[in-house]
Amino acid sequence: MQLLKKIVIRRYKMSKIAIFGGTFDPIHLAHIRLAETAVDELYLDKVIFMPNAVSPFKLDAKISSGADRCNMIELAIQGNPQLELTRYEIEKKGISYTYETLIELSRIYSSRLYFILGYDSVVAIDKWHRGANILREFPLITALRPGTENEIGKNKIREYRELYSAEIHILHMPPIDCSSSAIREACRAGNPLTGLVDEKVEEYIIANEL
Repeated sequence: MQLLKKIVIRRYKMSKIAIFGGTFDPIHLAHIRLAETAVDELYLDKVIFMPNAVSPFKLDAKISSGADRCNMIELAIQGNPQLELTRYEIEKKGISYTYETLIELSRIYSSRLYFILGYDSVVAIDKWHRGANILREFPLITALRPGTENEIGKNKIREYRELYSAEIHILHMPPIDCSSSAIREACRAGNPLTGLVDEKVEEYIIANEL
């Protein structure tokens, strides 16, 4: 009877899952480090990378295809069973709004999801579509970023906690000076991407002329 009780408890234990949304064009080492640190510090069962199809903030931006971005993510997370990929927004197509996506994924995974986002995005999230709902209903995970006005961010986070009772976790990791836009510029200039992206991702970028 005791053994059966343990099995039932384990079976219905809610997983701790974080969704890491973004363009990921391309996914780089700072993305991976942030995800791995989140798993370690918050005892997450997994982090799921979710590339968006069309971001409402990047309607005019030229980005790589959803297939290419998913392929690069798969290459970058190989060998780590706690990092996964979902094509939910890629296959859904159209403009992606974070709140609606998180609600739907909560149903799919039967879990209260965490949401990972960049520190600069945290500062502006109250301006997002239903941003207040995100702050009230989903715990957020972020990390400091070089060049970001960190004091402004800290004040904003304090405001969110007071206004929305927001649960916001700032990871303890050194800031990594790495961005997808800088990597794309390096690609156009023909510069090596050593120390910026996984080797397999760099090979994919070169082979596919991204």
